Amino acid sequence: MSRMPGAPHALFSAAWLRMAATVAAPHAPDPGSGSAVRIGLRLTDASGDVADRVLLLADMATGALEFTAGEWGERPAMTLALSRADALVLLFGDGEQRVRLFEHGGLRLEGVFLFVFFLDRVLQQDPAGVVARLRELTAGPPPRGPEPTGGAASAGDPAVAEGEALDHARERLPLTMAALRHELGRTTPGAQLYVSGADTTVSVALGEARPGVPFTRDALPIWYCCSKPFGAVAVGQLWERGLLDPEHPVAAYLPWFTGDGRETVTLRQLLTHTSVVPMGLDPLHGSMTAPLPLRREQVRTMAVPRDATPGSKITYAPWWAWFLLSEVVRAVDGRDYERYLAEEILTPCGMTDTRVVLAPEEYQRLAGRLPLIHITGGGLPSQPTHWFATEASCTRPVHGLNMRGPMADLGLFFEALANGGLGRQGRILRPQTVAALTARHRVGLRDDFGNADWGLGFRVESRYVAEECTAFGHHASLRSFGHYGLWTSAAFADPDAGLVVALHLNGKTWQEDHQRRLIAVCDAVYRDLGLDRAATVHPGGPGRALTLPPPTVTADQATSPDGPER
Repeated sequence: MSRMPGAPHALFSAAWLRMAATVAAPHAPDPGSGSAVRIGLRLTDASGDVADRVLLLADMATGALEFTAGEWGERPAMTLALSRADALVLLFGDGEQRVRLFEHGGLRLEGVFLFVFFLDRVLQQDPAGVVARLRELTAGPPPRGPEPTGGAASAGDPAVAEGEALDHARERLPLTMAALRHELGRTTPGAQLYVSGADTTVSVALGEARPGVPFTRDALPIWYCCSKPFGAVAVGQLWERGLLDPEHPVAAYLPWFTGDGRETVTLRQLLTHTSVVPMGLDPLHGSMTAPLPLRREQVRTMAVPRDATPGSKITYAPWWAWFLLSEVVRAVDGRDYERYLAEEILTPCGMTDTRVVLAPEEYQRLAGRLPLIHITGGGLPSQPTHWFATEASCTRPVHGLNMRGPMADLGLFFEALANGGLGRQGRILRPQTVAALTARHRVGLRDDFGNADWGLGFRVESRYVAEECTAFGHHASLRSFGHYGLWTSAAFADPDAGLVVALHLNGKTWQEDHQRRLIAVCDAVYRDLGLDRAATVHPGGPGRALTLPPPTVTADQATSPDGPER
């Protein structure tokens, strides 16, 4: 066996790469494995014999790593452009340090962002021992901080009230609770659920929110993309007031969003995720929690591909689309997005515990009790992470992504929509506008993640397209609408069944696992409440007939008293 050099070497130098090859050899990942992911690392400040391009092959199931310098050939699943200092943090920092890389705006990412979460777990747990050995042989790795821990318990003892809520849930939703318990300790450490329908209301929490901290009904989990329907409703309100039109380009409201094809992007494309900007080229991938001015400049200068046709495929936009929508709301109304949502949506719905963004003092008070996302699935142990739990990511608004609140509050929002736009404390939309937003504006498209029909900012039940396009369960009517939240949260309203469900699982697992567990819980809710009637799965098939609304609903129809009531 060759002897290892004793002195540490610069990251990605020729000597370091030779050491990495020797260290990784006993655990070399199989490139053909379904769990091996190709990640391109490009140093922006390489010098001397330090390689500026390195391909990292990471097996997300075994922790095996392999580093190769030079051209990548086939495009990696994910590419990160970063400084040498940031590359050291990426590979050898702790979980919180790694998350903070996405807060300063100096890192650029292209490709499938979701792999970042699972790479984070591999680097934290280091099951193959490669990271620890390389750390010893690398010059200048950052000191590691503590792993995520629990915090102070809630004021008072919530055990009695939480126990009563659990008893009520077990009595009224026995199959649902059994489905949730089946996932505890397997795909998620904890859960929070709200259900209303069939003369029943259940709000319950179980398991852990973070290590050593029980999940309670008043905990504030992050909603991820379940935050997006709020932006859609804001657009609907301004549409009612005649201040904007979803068919118009974004540039009609943001004159600075022009050039390089930006003037072709419409509000409808943003709301239906049908623009020609691929998800992998989202300009905010690497800086979604960076300071607002920096993010605004990155969106202002983004380029729009000119060799594609809008509406020809699904191009889900997790960051930049809702950033633009928030800017449109601010330009048209005058209030910033956070204040607008709080005053025009949260207050009328009675959502007193929801925060569009946490104030710094709130974060300091709640930090030890905020639910943490845990990476699960894939054969490795569950890993609590700092993703979207640091001060910057909680106190800087990430539009369409980092709203927080109990599932009971999220349920109030969908109850208002199911009630024709009437919330508990006031109206948020006219019935015609609710119908317009939740109509099928995107039809005939599907992607590899089960996304199919879409409204204006809302996922629509698409079981009739294919089994894998089932959104809210096998018993949900085809008029059901809602949203998912990055393989953790889901919320929807079924107007035909008079049902609202809001669910958060703080274990982020692979998409297939999440789809299975979500559908299992939703199906159980319908059975528990006696709502599991025969549902139409094909247009014109047996049962209730499916009538697709026209793909375009005009502003006049949305705002006129004689518009399309449903």
